[in-house]
Amino acid sequence: SQYNNHKNYSSLPPPPLSQRKRTVSKTSRNDDPTLHAQSLVLALAFFAVWSPQNLMAPNLTQMAEYFHFSPEQRDLYLGANIAIATGVLSLPVSALLGFLADVVKSRIKLFSGTVCFGGIAAILTGYSQTYTQLYFARFFCGGYMAGSVVIAFSILGDLFDAKDRNAASSGLTAMMGAGILFGQVFAGLVGDTRGWQYPFYVSGICSIVTSVMVLLFVKEPVRGGKEKVLQEMIANGAKYDRKLTLEGFLHAMTKNKTNVILMLQGFFTNVPWGIIFTFLNDYLSQEQGLSVPKSTLLILWFGLGCAAGGVIGGLCGSWCMRINRTLLPLFMAATTLLGTFPFLGLLDLDLNKDGIQVCILLSFVGGLIANLPSVNVRPCLLNVNPPETRGAAMTAANLMINVARGAGPSLITISQKIFGVTRQYSFNITLIVFWSITTLLLIILANTLPYDQDQMESELARYAKTKTDRSRYNKDHHHNHNNNNNNSATEFDEAARLSDIYKNLDSKIFDDVDRFQPFDDDMTVAGHESIVSIEDRMTSFDAAAAQESWTFMEDALREIAQLSHFSSTRPTGMNYETIEDDEDEYNEGGVWDSPDIV
Repeated sequence: SQYNNHKNYSSLPPPPLSQRKRTVSKTSRNDDPTLHAQSLVLALAFFAVWSPQNLMAPNLTQMAEYFHFSPEQRDLYLGANIAIATGVLSLPVSALLGFLADVVKSRIKLFSGTVCFGGIAAILTGYSQTYTQLYFARFFCGGYMAGSVVIAFSILGDLFDAKDRNAASSGLTAMMGAGILFGQVFAGLVGDTRGWQYPFYVSGICSIVTSVMVLLFVKEPVRGGKEKVLQEMIANGAKYDRKLTLEGFLHAMTKNKTNVILMLQGFFTNVPWGIIFTFLNDYLSQEQGLSVPKSTLLILWFGLGCAAGGVIGGLCGSWCMRINRTLLPLFMAATTLLGTFPFLGLLDLDLNKDGIQVCILLSFVGGLIANLPSVNVRPCLLNVNPPETRGAAMTAANLMINVARGAGPSLITISQKIFGVTRQYSFNITLIVFWSITTLLLIILANTLPYDQDQMESELARYAKTKTDRSRYNKDHHHNHNNNNNNSATEFDEAARLSDIYKNLDSKIFDDVDRFQPFDDDMTVAGHESIVSIEDRMTSFDAAAAQESWTFMEDALREIAQLSHFSSTRPTGMNYETIEDDEDEYNEGGVWDSPDIV
């Protein structure tokens, strides 16, 4: 009879676990061993789509001559009006793309299309024969650039689990800044010889090529399930189902004092930044009398200073948060005020008389100090908003930033026209007034940030506990119901007993959290990060992030070199390495083996 029982069992289909190969993920235990390579392709496309941002700045006067504008018309039409079209009026385009990132089935196709159309807009900018054509080309270019940010970071947030997000986000942020800087430097170097149009053609072609690369080499990631605070809740079968509502958004934007302060400081601090991005290069060549290549060289050193300020500012911000959260806003306030002085030197000193060394020093130090506070703003915003509000809060903050940067050049031209002051005087007054107001707002932030952050974390913890308890109750109730049904099926007693064995085995395996710690599936992560997502590193770029970015780039290049090896040795669609039978590092106790039938 024992033989017959075993014979009957052998006719049953194999249990689900016996059909699975024993596997571990490849390097860094990611689901796909090419994730670094895929994210590098995303970063290249991000680099390309942002490269047109400041292509006009080095050749603003040349463009004014092309369109037959006077110096006053240059500042108004090519400075103020184009800045408004690129950063403010294009907001509906970027907002629509941000909304689509949450609803479309394929964000990869959405991102690729955004980069491609951004490249087309850049090429059309170079082909512009009239001011109207230029205006609308820059309008769409600005919308696609801003819209790519939300899509790119949304994709990377689901490509990587929490422990790898910092490095991935650092690399993506670095590529965005490098694209803007490279585009402006390239335009300054070739503008005199090839014309102002040529950099737009190069930028547009790069965007189109990289958009195709994204479609070919980047896979669509699974949404969500990557936050540690919600890990236990998700592991118990529950989902984070809180959705953004108009009431919740308005409450966050009006009742949360930290949000209000951060929105206001975002406006006041970015009005001077809009002026810097639009006019500084042209100001150095026209008012200060420097050549266009020399002015572009100073912009390069300014960009390097911004990069250094991002590293140092992120490091100092982390240090302040570890000691006392109140210190972070105070650090941001002090460095905002100090950042005005190097810029005043660039605006008012006789740079031709002082020598190139002084010019380089002022440019580098100006970029460094000005970026010390700015890299710590977005983490503050993330820390006081729950997940369902963060996207809308970030969008609102970006809207304020873009409006301010678009309004800055207009403020300069309006003040010159109404009060009859020079561009130099307008620069000085705007810089001093607006960054002084920002300093006061950041001092007030020191009182509101700790309280609002504690309130948000307490609310999130209560929600997760409620969902976890409810999920466990439903799971136990369902388990008992299934047991009663199995006991009533007398004609399949032996098959049901076998099913119970496998069911209990499943529970033993999947309830054992420690066993699954080495594996990072689509629903859980290992690591010490909180629910704060990949956006952290977008503006919190410290020394550790720089090392992570370097390691990340090494991994990406290594994976690209191994892609041909993967395709020739692994079946299509497999994302794992099969472990040989003698490699039972993760097979303790034989839990993956079929159970013995007694």
